Amino acid sequence: MRTIRFDPLPGCQPYLNERLMRVRQTQDGFPLIEFLREFHPPTPRENWLQWIDDGDITLNNERVHQAARVHVGQRYRHAVANYTEPPVRATIGVIHEDDALLIVDKPAPLPVHPSGRFNRNTLSSLLASVYPLEKLRISHRLDANTTGVVLFCRTSPSAALVQQQFQRRQVEKLYLARVIGHVPFQTHLCELKISTAHSVGGSDTGGARTTHDDGQTAETMFHCLNRYDDGTSLLQVTPITGRTNQIRVHAAAMGFPVMGDPFYERTFDQSDTPKVSPTQTLSLDQPPMCLHAWRIALKHPMTHENVSFESPPPEWAEDRCVVPEK
Repeated sequence: MRTIRFDPLPGCQPYLNERLMRVRQTQDGFPLIEFLREFHPPTPRENWLQWIDDGDITLNNERVHQAARVHVGQRYRHAVANYTEPPVRATIGVIHEDDALLIVDKPAPLPVHPSGRFNRNTLSSLLASVYPLEKLRISHRLDANTTGVVLFCRTSPSAALVQQQFQRRQVEKLYLARVIGHVPFQTHLCELKISTAHSVGGSDTGGARTTHDDGQTAETMFHCLNRYDDGTSLLQVTPITGRTNQIRVHAAAMGFPVMGDPFYERTFDQSDTPKVSPTQTLSLDQPPMCLHAWRIALKHPMTHENVSFESPPPEWAEDRCVVPEK
């Protein structure tokens, strides 16, 4: 596997961090602070208020007020001078590349897209510097703390064909997860619906998801590979649907959270809202979150042959993992 190393990290050098935030139709008429909270839920409300007071958020180069109403099509600018991003792991493995696809092995912590505290220190931004003449189109995303296979398309026609497969649930995704507790099942299909905790509880929960009867349909297949003496279990996980944080939410809701998950804790409170920590992305000195995108299989958009791509299991999965034969 070819590896690409980024040293120094571009986001760790002070720079003017600028982002444009466009108001969508569904946000027309929102108070500014509510628009900003929806734009990036993990960012605390007090951070947005401080940036507004400091004049870091503007519209047409004019300062704004938190209670101002936003309108569809407006583009708010968020600019922070001498900004430095937190360091990330940025040794990226290239699993496969051809004229249509680029498959990489993502380390962690490393966000996929610019958002929140990260802009240049993200997978998409780092790869854009390696492939400057191309527009890489990501077909799916992993959490910042999740390692493993990520698929990019290198042309618009390839992206369209791959996206159709995702929408039709024709792409097979296989994960490994080490969870806290000994699961009582060998194989279990979790069908708990998933909603945003904010829409359920009405509180500021930083973009957390939760299980709720009014949520979206979600299905995850869990299969136990091993139960360890330290009270943890190694699971093979197949997400059938593709909700945000789906594996982590279902694991936590069942009472077996993913080891090292900084966002979802072992139990949900009485309002079905998960307790959350202030930030979603781990720092380099924290233990890893034990969730790994192990394998992805689909039809190649150019050859139409069935292809699959794998990332080696991480250390916390030991050596018990064998990808099942098709």
